[in-house]
Amino acid sequence: MANRNKPLSPQARTALLAATALAQHLPWQKWPPARQLSFIFSANAAQVIGVQAEPHSALAQLHRHCVATRPADEQWRIRHFLSQLVKCRTGLLDRPELAPALAQLGLHFACRVRELAGWQPRSKNAFYQLDSLVRHLFDQFGDVPGWMLNGWGRAPAQHAGVDLTLLFLHLGRGQSLRSFEGLPAPLTKHLEHGLRQAPDGCTFQEAYRYAQLAARDATEWLGVVLDSRLGREPIGPDDALWLAVLDLFRAEPDVDAWQFGPVCDWIHFRRRVGNLVEPAQPGFSLRGRSLASLLAHTARWFRTLGPARRHPRFQELLAAVWPGLAVPDFAGGDGDWVHIRQLRSYPELLDEGRHMHHCVASYVHQCQRGRRGIYSLTFNGSRMLTLEITPDYQLVQARGKYNRRPTPLERQWLIHWLQKERLTADDYVWEGILN
Repeated sequence: MANRNKPLSPQARTALLAATALAQHLPWQKWPPARQLSFIFSANAAQVIGVQAEPHSALAQLHRHCVATRPADEQWRIRHFLSQLVKCRTGLLDRPELAPALAQLGLHFACRVRELAGWQPRSKNAFYQLDSLVRHLFDQFGDVPGWMLNGWGRAPAQHAGVDLTLLFLHLGRGQSLRSFEGLPAPLTKHLEHGLRQAPDGCTFQEAYRYAQLAARDATEWLGVVLDSRLGREPIGPDDALWLAVLDLFRAEPDVDAWQFGPVCDWIHFRRRVGNLVEPAQPGFSLRGRSLASLLAHTARWFRTLGPARRHPRFQELLAAVWPGLAVPDFAGGDGDWVHIRQLRSYPELLDEGRHMHHCVASYVHQCQRGRRGIYSLTFNGSRMLTLEITPDYQLVQARGKYNRRPTPLERQWLIHWLQKERLTADDYVWEGILN
């Protein structure tokens, strides 16, 4: 009988009141902040929340991330932080998505550079409040890149093996990024500067790719790179190869940038996979290879893949054909050993570029729109010149292998064809033909 009349402890009274409130479906946000906090860390909270609270509610998520999965010392640190946070007029406690971030803030609260009492939220948006709070507590000089805020509970803290939370604390104390232990690769000053300039919302790997491109003054390629093998693979020694491929594309601005990904896929196949006909070549390099040959090899490889594995845009382009300009093909010489033939499909452009070692394949969209006509001059079936004609029937380019100028014999047949079809040529081409 004596135990029946024994007064309840404050913790037990809080749990009983919370259970009664939940049973009556009273919003827990309307409880006094101190009562919310006491209930979350009470001994009976797990049982009450499991039975009567929605599993994805803010109450359940706070208990899950701040209490249920934590040892006693971590619970104490988090509770110490939350007991000060509830004194601030903030909506952070009302958002279940932010419970992991609040737990992380509590774990690292001892590393703060400013006191929480000096913080006031300037926005009603809880996510903006979180960013503001993180910077107030841990960013001493206000220069930590915004993308590092992703480490505070809204995404996996580990990116490419780097803990963004610890990296934020490191930079927030004014330390250099290069001095942070645990980076996947050493940083130069240029890379560190690029990482600091990376856009908000990046993961560490995305920011690192941005830095690599910034060092090349090629940040406009970021979307293409992130959609390619370079963007998907971990940071490592293969980066140099993929960046060398990128340099080939940048040297040919008329080539569609999105072909960068398929070319990298073919190179990976040649280096790491292979087949019975062509075994893998781990020592594959770009030495002596042109972008034209890489595009041609990639196109042939894509034809061997099943439809599900083909890049949709590349697959569509491989089937592209066009009517071409109204300049007819030409045959001349004894036995018609000289031919000038218009190329009317993307595979034909690829083959021409691979044999002639130039990037005529980059003209595919101009050919499809009727803005250019590409012709191939052959002697006895051997490719000699690639010719470019405009819709107003003017010859604007005549190039041989490796972009060389026409030989005297080639010039002779070229002039004969121009006169026969009543074509003109600009001054630059005439100079190359006549001299």
